[in-house]
Amino acid sequence: MAKPATLGSLKTSLDPVDWIILEAIQRDARISYAELERKASLSPPSAAERLRRLEDAGVIGGFHAVVRPEGLGLEMTVFIDLHVKRADFPKVHTAVQILPWVLECHHVSGRASFLIKAAVPNVASLDVLIGHLSQFEETGTSLALSPVVEKRVFQRGDGPGSLRQARTET
Repeated sequence: MAKPATLGSLKTSLDPVDWIILEAIQRDARISYAELERKASLSPPSAAERLRRLEDAGVIGGFHAVVRPEGLGLEMTVFIDLHVKRADFPKVHTAVQILPWVLECHHVSGRASFLIKAAVPNVASLDVLIGHLSQFEETGTSLALSPVVEKRVFQRGDGPGSLRQARTET
């Protein structure tokens, strides 16, 4: 197995205990304070305070359940690149907010203006989605065949203030 890549320096300084907490909650956001305290050698109040401090610092953005679209009957994951005139950006922002099949939408550089990740139940639904997005201008669609990286767990790097990635989990 290849050694994990070093990802460079961090903008924030995290100590080894912070990293223990971060690694644990990335793997299981439902981990108990008792288990966190055991892993990080802290008291329960200290573990809770460390976790709160990481949230306040913006290192932790929230705790979420992973809902698999296919479990809801949304069997096709697609990526749609959308080329739009700058004047239409606000309309796109509004449109993607109300389209229930849109999982993510990113404003990107390059030829496309936006990259949209969506999950649809079938080809007919994909046709409806593309039709709706085509009102803005040109679209390009790629069907996701299988995930390679779905979730990244970050770990403390070898040097001070450095970061590396752990094995990915699917």
